[in-house]
Amino acid sequence: MTLSQHVANFITTTTFSQLPTQLIARAKLHLLDTLGVALAGSTQSSSKQGRHGITLLPDSQGKIPIWGSMQTANTTAAALANGIAAHALDFDDTHTDSITHGSAVLTPIAFALGETLNASNEEILTAWVIGWEVAARVGLASHSGFHQRGFHATAIAGIFGATACAASLLKLTSQQAVNALGLTASQAAGIAEYLTNSSSAKCFHAGWAAQSGIIAASLAKGGMTGPETIFEGRYSIYHTHGISEQAIPEQVAQGLGEQWEFLNVSIKPYPVCHFAHATVDCGRRLLKRGISAEEIEQVECVIDPVAAALICEPLETKWAPKTAYGAKFSLPWLFAIGFLDNALTLSSLSAENLQRNDIQLLAKKVSYRYPSENEIPFPSYFPGLIFVRLKNGQQLTERIDIQYGNPENPMVDTDVIAKFYDNAKCVMKKTQADQLIENIMNFENIPISLLTQLLQVEA
Repeated sequence: MTLSQHVANFITTTTFSQLPTQLIARAKLHLLDTLGVALAGSTQSSSKQGRHGITLLPDSQGKIPIWGSMQTANTTAAALANGIAAHALDFDDTHTDSITHGSAVLTPIAFALGETLNASNEEILTAWVIGWEVAARVGLASHSGFHQRGFHATAIAGIFGATACAASLLKLTSQQAVNALGLTASQAAGIAEYLTNSSSAKCFHAGWAAQSGIIAASLAKGGMTGPETIFEGRYSIYHTHGISEQAIPEQVAQGLGEQWEFLNVSIKPYPVCHFAHATVDCGRRLLKRGISAEEIEQVECVIDPVAAALICEPLETKWAPKTAYGAKFSLPWLFAIGFLDNALTLSSLSAENLQRNDIQLLAKKVSYRYPSENEIPFPSYFPGLIFVRLKNGQQLTERIDIQYGNPENPMVDTDVIAKFYDNAKCVMKKTQADQLIENIMNFENIPISLLTQLLQVEA
C-alpha cells in the first residue's frame, strides 16, 4: 500500500464521532482565532487588492461571503480571498514541527465549500481536522527541507491539507482521494522570494492552497488521475521540493487517527513571524530584571539557520525595516520594540514606529549566531536564547525553550478571546463580535450560512 493510499483511507473513513472531545474544543478556539485574524487581515492592502482582483476574474460571481466585506464570490474565489486575508497579518496559528500555517488555508476552504455543499457543521469540522492532520504530517516529514530549499511550507504541506479537507466534504472514494493527492503535488509551489520586498506573495500562498485543494478534489471526483507514489516515488514532493536525505516520507501516514497532530498547533500571541516570539519574550524578561536600554551593549540571539534565513538575514537589512511587513520578519527590530514598549501588538507595526530612532538604535545592538548541536530545541519548539552584555561588563542570559502559545505552554482561553476582540474591532462592533464568539463555541449547532453572514461587514 502506498503512502497516498494510507492517507486516502484516513480521509475517507474518519467521522465526527471519532474526534476526541478535547480536540473538538480546541478546534473551536482555533477557528475563532483564525476568523479574528482574517477580519483584521481584511483591512490590509494585500486583502483589499485581492478582493479587487477577484472581481476581475471571469465568472467569479457567487454567493459565498468574503470576510470583512460585503463582497461575495463563487466557492473557489471566496476561498482564495479569505485565505489571503487569514494570512495577511502573519498572525495565524502554526504547527511547529512542520512550520505550517494550516488554519489560514483550511478555514476558508471548509467554510466556503461546506456552505456550497450545504454540509453539516459536524462534517465541516471533521473535514477541517482531517485537513490539519494531513498538512501537519506532510510538512513534518520534510524535516525543514521545504524551507531550506526556499519554499513556504504552507504552500506545500498546506495544499495537501486543503485537498484532504475538500475530499472529505466532497465525499470522495479512497481511490479518488489518492488521485486528488497526486494532482495536488503538481500545484505545490510557494517560493520564499517574497522576503526580498515584503510582497503580497506570502499571504497569496494560503489563498492559492485553499482554492487549489477544491480544484484537485473536484477533478479527482470527476475521474482525473494522479500519481499514487507522490510521497515516496522517484520524483516525489520530497525530492523536488525538499531535501531527500532529510525527509522521512513514512511519517506522512504515521499515527493517522491515533495521534492528533492538530493538538500540537500553536496560537500566536504576537502578529509577527512565529520564529521571533520567544526571543522577544526573552527581551521582555530583561525588563522584569530592571534592565534599561541604555545599559545594553550587545544582545546575541541564538537562532536556527531555518529561522535565521527569514528573520535575521541579511542582518544589515533588518535594523530599520521600511514596511510593517518587513518589520514582522526582522528579529532585531522586533526585539527592540518589544523591549522598549513591553508590548508587541498590531499597533506596534505603525508607520510612526518604523521611524523611531530609539528602536533602530537598540536593533543595531542585536546580533545572532547559529546554535551548537542540541543547544536549542528547534524545530520541536520555536525557542528563545539570548546572551546580553551590559556596558558595565555584566553578562546576562535569558532562555525560553517553549514559546507562549505552544500547546505545552498554551495561551489561556481568555487571552485567545481577548486577541479575537482586538482583531475583530478593526472591522466590526463588539455586539457582532459577541455573536461570532457565541456561534463558534456552539459550532456544531449553527448553520454555516448564519455564521458566515456574521463575517460580513459594511466597508
